[in-house]
Amino acid sequence: MKFVFFFLSLFLVLPGWSKSQLSRQWSRSTLQSPHYKFRHQNRMAPLLTDALVIQGNAIDGIKAFRRKSGHMLWALEMDNGVEGGAVLDENRLYFGANNGKFYCVDVNSGAVLWTYDLNSESLSKPLVQGQIVYHVTGNNTLYAFNKNTGESLWVKTNAAKSNMTVRGQTAPIYESGVLYLGFSDGSFAAINAQNGRQLWSKRIGDDKKFNDVDATPVITDACILISSFANALYCIDKNTGNIKWRHDEGGYFSVMVADGLIYYPTLKGEIHLLDAQSGKLIRKVINIDGLATTPVAVGPYIVYGETEGKLIVRNKNDLQEVASFSSGLGMFAPPSVDPKTEQIYFVSNDANIYRVDLKDRKDNRFLWSEANVTK
Repeated sequence: MKFVFFFLSLFLVLPGWSKSQLSRQWSRSTLQSPHYKFRHQNRMAPLLTDALVIQGNAIDGIKAFRRKSGHMLWALEMDNGVEGGAVLDENRLYFGANNGKFYCVDVNSGAVLWTYDLNSESLSKPLVQGQIVYHVTGNNTLYAFNKNTGESLWVKTNAAKSNMTVRGQTAPIYESGVLYLGFSDGSFAAINAQNGRQLWSKRIGDDKKFNDVDATPVITDACILISSFANALYCIDKNTGNIKWRHDEGGYFSVMVADGLIYYPTLKGEIHLLDAQSGKLIRKVINIDGLATTPVAVGPYIVYGETEGKLIVRNKNDLQEVASFSSGLGMFAPPSVDPKTEQIYFVSNDANIYRVDLKDRKDNRFLWSEANVTK
């Protein structure tokens, strides 16, 4: 049985700033045709190249848009869309789709170069490391492919099952020949990236109903940061799997780490600011509309979405809100921000992609430009 979130909201707020400061440059539907049935979770964060933004939805496909104009360059239609996310490597786009297939696509033309039958939905983005692309499917199976040919190199399945799970999936991360990822049965594991052999496994999801480890882990100098859905955020030793510290709030989305601080979106609908070494709580944001997505750091600010509300910009240190923008229906996928152009891209819960520019109201400079920050 799968547990699915549904989030509804509709409003626009800009506390302390004029509405012109969060300027919508363009918005486009990612759908191949109108969709009037129940709303899905569009959990793929926009993927940015120098010229394009790639966006999939959870309904019927994936599209490439020109970043400057929003004009569509190509589209691929597939049943149940592309929900987990995509990764770009050498002009090749890799992603798993919810039609049960894995794709390698030319990013400039949309031409399909190779496919592989997964026989499962895909709820996370792949990882490319060297000549290998790694991908985890919704049935807790980890695949290793030759990135050029699509040849399967090895497959590892987590045989442990959970009676009731949250619909989500960890994306694997890589360091020094080791993959780290979580599974829906509550386990978090280190796996040899060359042969798929398990090095260690730690059970961190011990709630009776929802054992899931769905967030993608984050590696710091001190440890691996990973949350379980119903339990806590853990700081885990990379070599042994031993727990160094825990922060007792469950989480679905990944943390962000910047300047020795952890920004943790919790299952309570809060963001907790923690010391990265000790896990000590410094301050928090409450009264979030739904859940907060994983934040993105840009200069002295963080940007994140509310699953039932708005796109939010806050000061990085004191977490005071600077500005906000609403598409009307909230957002489940984290936003993407280009630090060079200072443009924000996000996909809404109704499968529309937006480009939003945030500028200073006095001199029209981007709000988070270094030249515009008081020293």
